[in-house]
Order: sequence, then structure tokens, then C-alpha cells
Amino acid sequence: MERNILLCGFGAFGQQHAAAWRSVSPKSRLLLADTNPKARNLALKMGFAEEDICGNYKDLICKADIVDIATASDSHYSIAVESLRSKIPTLIEKPAVKVLNEAKILCELSENDCPPVQIQFLLRAHPLVIESKKILKSGEIGRLLALDGIFTGWKRMRPDSNILENDGVHMLDLMRFFVGVKPDKFDVVGDKLLGGRVPETIHLRLDYPKQVKGYLRLGILFGGKQSDPYLAGSLTKKQLTLMGDKGSIELDFNENSMEVTNVEYKKTIGGFTPSVNGVRVRRCPNITPVTLLEQCFENFLMAIERKAPVMCDLKEGAVEITELLETAGAYLAT
Repeated sequence: MERNILLCGFGAFGQQHAAAWRSVSPKSRLLLADTNPKARNLALKMGFAEEDICGNYKDLICKADIVDIATASDSHYSIAVESLRSKIPTLIEKPAVKVLNEAKILCELSENDCPPVQIQFLLRAHPLVIESKKILKSGEIGRLLALDGIFTGWKRMRPDSNILENDGVHMLDLMRFFVGVKPDKFDVVGDKLLGGRVPETIHLRLDYPKQVKGYLRLGILFGGKQSDPYLAGSLTKKQLTLMGDKGSIELDFNENSMEVTNVEYKKTIGGFTPSVNGVRVRRCPNITPVTLLEQCFENFLMAIERKAPVMCDLKEGAVEITELLETAGAYLAT
């Protein structure tokens, strides 16, 4: 089907959005809004028509069948408001908004037969995440006890969002995805070990219903192991481990690998003695940011055409996560 897709933002990730749209919906017409003249010139060189490019999204939104927001996070809200008021299906990159009140307003605007709105937590589309959810549901690793997330590395800290908003939010969303509910409470500690203006090292401990725990470690000082596919020149470590009473699932998002370990825990005088009964590894070597975006966009088109559920809705991806980030941010600022 031919559509006009308005892409707002043509930075490094916006360019990958464009590539994914051209793959998923090759008959569609890509429109672009970006305030940066260099980005607009680059878009011309990359095949956008001159009449389909402008500096202000308001000049093109009336032509759009889909709005895809990939600008800096502090501009997401104003674009999304305009799009939702115009009843246009809307994609919003994470973090969706900066403050909780904005998230609540977007939720209100999305009611009353509004077209689909999807928050772009693209790791939900990862095939190993989808498989892990099935393994967890099957009971193979037993009752879920805890999740341990790591997002560390030698990676630039963004000026428009802290490392919890920009990096840690991926792991927080995956924890929400696997547990199925938001945490009841959490503790957060941030340190300015380098003496900077904001913490470059952050630890979280989260309490979920049914006594499930969450742990998250973030920071540039911990360093990384692999080249980051999302930011050239960076070395990062991005892992999430699901721990059950019969084993674990370890996901590595740089290696695109999953390790499932079956373990029996026997009570002993010293506490417990684990016996490993089997380990299997699966790899998905061809996963890239563009292939994950393609899955996200295909899911979104299904939501538009067949009224399928979006990958991550405003309640989970904007209201719940922004409430957590806002509370954590207040602690980190003290």
C-alpha cells in the first residue's frame, strides 16, 4: 500500500529509520522534517525529493499517513501532540517524553478511536527476546526470581538525556516486558566518579510483584566488550539475564546470542549447591538496528491494517516508564 510517511529527524538513527521504511514499505513516499540544514542536504543526496523535505514538521504533517518521530527527545511531545490531534498513526522513539504530565496528555489524546501509537523500544522486536518470552512461559527455567540488566560502555553521554533515560531505559522496558507488570518500588544510586555535572555511574534495584527482583547497572567507567552497532566508535556491554529457580536465560544484545542454562539448586548446610544439567546457545548473527526497525515497522503496519496490538503502547512506553525515570531523576539530582 502506498502511504506518505513523515519522518521527523534525520540524525544517525533517523537515517536508519528511513532505510527500514524503504525496505518494509517500498511503495510509500518518505517525507522529512529536520531543522538542521545539513541533515536536509544529506537527505537530498540519499534520495528524498526536494519538495518532500522541510525544516518544520507542521508544513508536512497535513500530507502524512504515518508520523515517525526520531528527533531529540525534548521535541517528541510537541510533534506527537500535533500528530495525535490530527488522528495520524504515530511512532515515537524512546524516551517518548521528558515528563510524566506530557505522557498522560498523550494518553488522553490517544483515546476515542485514535489510530495506533507505538513507542519504539526496538529490543522487544529482537527474535531472541521473543523466543525467551516463550521459554519463560513454558516453565523451562522455573519460576522467575530476578532479572539482571547491564548497559555499560565507553559511549558518549547525550546532552538531551541521562544514561538512565538513554541506555538503561531499554533494560527497564525489557524487564517490564518479561515480568508483565511495572515495579512496585525501586532504589537508585548515582555517582559522579569523574567529578562531572551528572552521574556517569548508576545502579538500580527494583521490586516487582510476586517477589521478583530487578537489578540494573549503568555507566561509562565499567567499559564495554564489543563495538556498538548503534553508535560508531563505542564499545559497550548490553546484557539481560532472566533468573529462575530451575535455570537462567542470558541475552547478549551485542553478540545477538542467547544462552539457556538448566540448573538444579539443592539445599545444603552452606545454603544451596547448584548442579548444571545442560547449556544451549543460539545466535542470530544478522541482526542489525535496521532489521529490528523493520520488525517494529511491520508490527506497526499490522496494527494499522488489522487492528493488531502495537509492540509497546503509550501506557507502558510513556506513562509507566516516564514515571519511573522522573522519580529516579529526582533522586539522582540530589
